[in-house]
Amino acid sequence: MTLKRRIPYVIHGFAVLHALVTVICIAGGFPDSLLLTLITMAMTVIICMMHGLSVEFTAISVILVNIGGFILGTDGAWLFSRISENELVFRPIATFLTTEILGWAMHLAARALHGGDSGDPEIKRSWKQNAGWLLFAFVSIFMLRIAVDIVFSTGLYSGISISSLLAEFLGNSILIIFMVAVTLLFIRLVKFPGNRYAAFFLVAGFILLTSTVASVIQGFGLPLHFRAGFTFKDFLRLLVFALLAEVTFYAVLYLINYLFRMRNEVLKEREKTHQAEFQYMILKHQVNPHFLFNSLNVLDSLVQEGDREKTGEFIHKLAGIYRYMLQHEGESLVRLGDELLFAGMYADLMKVRFPEGFTISVEVPAEDKARRIVPCTVQLLIENAIKHNTLSPADPLAIRIYSNGKKLTVENRMIPKFSHGPSTGLGQKYIRRQYMDLSGEGLEIVTQNGNYSVSLPLL
Repeated sequence: MTLKRRIPYVIHGFAVLHALVTVICIAGGFPDSLLLTLITMAMTVIICMMHGLSVEFTAISVILVNIGGFILGTDGAWLFSRISENELVFRPIATFLTTEILGWAMHLAARALHGGDSGDPEIKRSWKQNAGWLLFAFVSIFMLRIAVDIVFSTGLYSGISISSLLAEFLGNSILIIFMVAVTLLFIRLVKFPGNRYAAFFLVAGFILLTSTVASVIQGFGLPLHFRAGFTFKDFLRLLVFALLAEVTFYAVLYLINYLFRMRNEVLKEREKTHQAEFQYMILKHQVNPHFLFNSLNVLDSLVQEGDREKTGEFIHKLAGIYRYMLQHEGESLVRLGDELLFAGMYADLMKVRFPEGFTISVEVPAEDKARRIVPCTVQLLIENAIKHNTLSPADPLAIRIYSNGKKLTVENRMIPKFSHGPSTGLGQKYIRRQYMDLSGEGLEIVTQNGNYSVSLPLL
């Protein structure tokens, strides 16, 4: 049985453990809040680790699950107390059901994120390097829980539904927009110090300050009204909800920002990898022994024939090919007009080897020549057409290059070589990756009526 298949047993086990600890604490006459909080943290961490999720996501999950557990557990206990007055009955039931709900919600959320393998060395290394995030989450939750317990011990919320008061607080849409906007600006713009403890106190201070301001705004009925008679007792009652709301907003917004940042970094790394692979393929073409051998053989034949004009023209175009490759080495895009000139020089060299074996027609408007294209792609498509088809003066291969303002198409008649081995498709694979990274569009390959065409997006 894999680790992920064991998660339901983990959830049920922790639910039973929560209920058992609640019964023991009630029977012993001591509070259970911090112990249950610790058990909830452990369940969250285990589920995230079994799904192979990052430390950062695990830390945020610890915060969100515990806040959700506090609200559900408190309201659940209040609801079940209306059914049974026996604390040894309603509180364990409420704790058990809350743990089940939180565990399954965490499990489904983790599945949706498609975590990696928990045994992956990279994930293990990440957990070792970023364990401070878990410490931050644990300390934040414990401090918040202690603060809430202190306020609740004063009897401020005696006989009151926590969820109804929280709903009233969240009903102030202008206040919520303010808290979300300020939190998002803090996350995006503030540069955190390298020291984790300094970063923790900076975040904790921001959350406390924002929560205090939000409590005052809500207490006085601002910004649309002004409510007199706002007392310190009212402030303490509102501060708990403001802290819960602000910690939740911070955790969610930080997670969203983190996921977007990670996604952008992954995309950038993928683009770099694909670019390196494409450049490697181009480099292989630059020093392709077959191309060099054939070119030198042709050049030798021209020298032997004594045709100085053709020899000079051949050398000039061969040098032009390598000059173009060197000039645009490392570039992601080039002008289509320059690419067509380069492809034309390559085609002229091939025509020396196969004088009447193929023809090329170019139908590209002048305005399209100013558009951009991945370098060497047209030449590679011409090379593929020559490589995979029979060339003969009796039935020359017709290659047509044309554009429609959005795409450039390289099309040829299919005259397959029966003795040629199967194509690896690596060239088109690398070209497709380049276009997907640069524009989000791939290649359009069509085989129809004896013709084969590849269309490239014009950028």
